[in-house]
Amino acid sequence: MSLEQGFNIVDNALNLAVSDLEQRGMPKDEAYIALLIRLRNVISPDVVKVADLLNDDVELNAAINKDSGIDERISAQY
Repeated sequence: MSLEQGFNIVDNALNLAVSDLEQRGMPKDEAYIALLIRLRNVISPDVVKVADLLNDDVELNAAINKDSGIDERISAQY
């Protein structure tokens, strides 16, 4: 499996979860918040720490999220 295929699988899973929550009446932003909170509670604390560290890496974020407008958000931060 390519890296791009892996990202597509993750994106599709997130979209499916958010879509399901929206269909059940939850606003989109709240659905994303609920997913983040739930993920932080089902993933080991060590993995969360690593993800937090990697999330702070601007270049890594730009490479992983190049098709999702991350460049614009990064530029806005600095």
